[in-house]
Amino acid sequence: MDISFLIILLFALFILLRVEFIFYIVYVLFGTWALSRWWAGRALSHLHAQRIYTDHAFLGEQVPVELRLTNRSRLPIPWLRISESVPLALHSPSFVRRVAFLPSRGCIAVTYTLDCRRRGYYTLGPLSLHTGDLFGFSEVQGQEAKVDAITVYPRIIPLTKLGLSSNLPFGTVRTRQRLFEDPTRLIGLREYQAGDPLHRIHWKVSAHSGDLLVTKLDKAISLETAILLNLHAADYDPQWAVVSSEWAIVVAASIAHHLTEQRQPVGLLTNGRDPLSQGQAPAIPPRSGRGHLIKILEVLARVELASDGGEPFPVWSREAALHLGWGTTAIAITPKGDEATCQALHQLQRAGLNAVLIVTEPSLQFSRVRQRARYFGFPAYHVAREEDLELWRAPTRELVV
Repeated sequence: MDISFLIILLFALFILLRVEFIFYIVYVLFGTWALSRWWAGRALSHLHAQRIYTDHAFLGEQVPVELRLTNRSRLPIPWLRISESVPLALHSPSFVRRVAFLPSRGCIAVTYTLDCRRRGYYTLGPLSLHTGDLFGFSEVQGQEAKVDAITVYPRIIPLTKLGLSSNLPFGTVRTRQRLFEDPTRLIGLREYQAGDPLHRIHWKVSAHSGDLLVTKLDKAISLETAILLNLHAADYDPQWAVVSSEWAIVVAASIAHHLTEQRQPVGLLTNGRDPLSQGQAPAIPPRSGRGHLIKILEVLARVELASDGGEPFPVWSREAALHLGWGTTAIAITPKGDEATCQALHQLQRAGLNAVLIVTEPSLQFSRVRQRARYFGFPAYHVAREEDLELWRAPTRELVV
């Protein structure tokens, strides 16, 4: 029976019978009911919730989350039912529930662990709270509007070499291309030969030895790279779309990580959808450094297949590569190597870029793709499984990018 209806009924009975004991019950019951409603109503307004956790994690990590609830009121909260929504991909079930007592100006902590077994951008919350009085006269519920997020980076497969070529001289990467000798990388001296430029003669050592000696320089290149990741849903076979797109992201993250380890500038361009901006993922121009790698990994953690239209890869890649510098190596990671894709990469070649094609979908006709790419003058690789990366994971004694 509703408590307010009961009070009215007892008050009517008191007026009818004029029994003071009934009036006393009505008086106590009404006071208790009013106090309970006032107490429960202000309880949630003095409650503060905070999540303490690491908001970035690598794949396979366990992230503990502490949900701290603080009662800032002088009055205790007799009972509090807590229901926290968590992503099903990181925690099963998709909620955390507790019932607790909060003392005056007290604090409680609810802990749970997120299992980061899948890359992505996930939100934690909202937090639902439910409380009331000890007598069951009144109950209130509320929801914490603030939601937090956690970013799980994609898987990275360590690589040892990629075998990429470059037209940019004076870098930090050793190469067998004799065209690019770096004057800052002295590796020894040799005897003078006819045709050697005079500025290469080491006059001080030549005077000491009595023979003309010239400096011997190491060959080096700079490998500025832009990864063009195709996440246009229509370009993927529906049967392989999820697996192939996730694998393409792993390949992109592994290449970016490898080039960063070699201290080479690397950037990321993708036509995928960024759930954070609800639009196309931002372009990241080639830069070097671990901080820049983290920016790339954050985009790769969030990006998804763009299934709401957008431009196909051949059209998008030409516009996306307009701001790349001459000689930049453009690695196209795409599910197919059809005629249109190869034509688009050929145009990038003619614009002064070094195009490289990586096909990620299983294909029985990749030999035709390789033949087509060879005709247009750029290399093509079929990387549909982790075993296909063995070529780039072989131990090497020489530092070759």
